[in-house]
Amino acid sequence: MKMMKKASKIFKCLLGVSLIKIFFVPNSSIAFFPRINEPNQQEFESTSRQIGKTALQLIQFGEYKEAIKILKLALRLNPTEETLWTALADAQFKSKDSNNALLSLDKVLVINPKNASIYFAKGSIYMNSKNLENAILMLNQGLLLDNKNETGYFQLGNAYIMLKDYKKALNTYNKVTKLNPNFWQVINNQGLILYEINKKEEAHSKFKLAAKLSNNAEPRLAFAISSYSMKGISIETLNIAKNALIDNPKYADIEYQSEQLWGRKLQHSAQLFFKTKEMKKVVREAREKTK
Repeated sequence: MKMMKKASKIFKCLLGVSLIKIFFVPNSSIAFFPRINEPNQQEFESTSRQIGKTALQLIQFGEYKEAIKILKLALRLNPTEETLWTALADAQFKSKDSNNALLSLDKVLVINPKNASIYFAKGSIYMNSKNLENAILMLNQGLLLDNKNETGYFQLGNAYIMLKDYKKALNTYNKVTKLNPNFWQVINNQGLILYEINKKEEAHSKFKLAAKLSNNAEPRLAFAISSYSMKGISIETLNIAKNALIDNPKYADIEYQSEQLWGRKLQHSAQLFFKTKEMKKVVREAREKTK
């Protein structure tokens, strides 16, 4: 009996030692958990790109906050991936967080200081916040790196229009038309400037050309307004104006015209045209659609 008790004590002692080894000796955990290989940098980068693709889909669906969350996760895995920082900036800007969007774009420039598209993107953000001096600075920096970028020159010309520096705006737009003679938005904006500096016939020609190149409502309506201001009402002018306002009724609103860089003189001519008995009903219906 004593021998059995002694054996029992020895067994309990050995069992205790074995349990201590199991739970407190690190290597013993292998017996309970399968061995997991730690991912290497290449796997981190691959995973981050997959997360980035998901984020881009979220941005397309307007889920900007969710996109920002997972992009930040992706950047923890791969902090030197330019496309992830660019996507993050896009989501931040679209969620109306321009300051952080600019900071994210700055991260790209640390990685790649010669990425012209980032300077253009920063210029657009500054323009959106009406910080025109910084916008011009960024756009010019981008154009130093990419001097054949049509959109960069177009945005720069727009910034000069906003500053009412029409001479610089026209010179900048001329650089675009040399690269692409069919850039209708530039031709239209040349017309906007020419109208403001009392060159109505030249402006009228620009609007006409822009309307030929594009079926957009703006050059067609501007063409009709400039035609009215020089020659008065005609059936052709009325039909062009009416169809343009049907396509985009926002142009009946003076604030929207300002957003599209229309100057005071073209706006004034538009108001006179819209008050004619032939246009009143069309303009009224257009304004009702935008309420």
